[in-house]
Amino acid sequence: MQHRPVYLAAGSVLDAAPAAVVDAAAAAGFDGVGLRLSHDHATDTAGRRRLASLLAERGLRLFDAEVHRIDATAGDPGPLVDAAAELGAAHVLVVSDLPDEQQTLEALGRVAERCRFAGVTAALEYMAWTTPQSSVGAMRLADAVDAVVVVDLLHHHRLGEGPEALRDVVRSGRLGWVQLCDAPEAAPPGGVAALLDEARHHRLAPGAGGLPLAELLAAVPPGTPLSVEVQSDELVASCTPTERAVLVHRAATALLTAAHAPNSTG
Repeated sequence: MQHRPVYLAAGSVLDAAPAAVVDAAAAAGFDGVGLRLSHDHATDTAGRRRLASLLAERGLRLFDAEVHRIDATAGDPGPLVDAAAELGAAHVLVVSDLPDEQQTLEALGRVAERCRFAGVTAALEYMAWTTPQSSVGAMRLADAVDAVVVVDLLHHHRLGEGPEALRDVVRSGRLGWVQLCDAPEAAPPGGVAALLDEARHHRLAPGAGGLPLAELLAAVPPGTPLSVEVQSDELVASCTPTERAVLVHRAATALLTAAHAPNSTG
């Protein structure tokens, strides 16, 4: 049975400092963790050394560091990329708020080149309010700059894409990982603004909603990394970061077991 690594996404515990996120992921039984290391979450050299020691002590891998946001005022990706490399991250997550695809491509190319220089890989995520807004667009841009594509199953479903589109990403060789959460099957009313609010504040633990998660997960190889991203104001109000990590880990484990998907969340 092939090992399926499962990581705690930074988005599930954005209210916690990086060290607390690592502790929460370890307590819950995740294989590794994603950390937000940009802007207010940035760390200094001493802080990164402590984080590196903590990751090693807990036996966890830093899977991805986030987030470099491409927009009209986007700064130098270097500090985030260097922090990611110093901590042994495999990827730097990138999203684009620029409406123009060509401008996004040019900026993404610069980020991807900086990542390659540091020994990490740029990972592009697509959403209803970013560029690109489809898996096809994400594959096209990623292929042009040698990046990978991140498929968040909530965004994927809300864009009207299904298992076959996900299989196309797999066949392209550009799939980096899949982000897992749940939500009601139907999109909330209110257009893109409502989708953004749902994604940032009202996600559900895997199995607690109506998304076709089992069908979507069946479209990816069993060894594909999963990152559990449950941004939920309700869970933030009712659970500590560690309690939240335990809850979403158990939910992901139950979903994967029910779907007969090989996994390592034990």
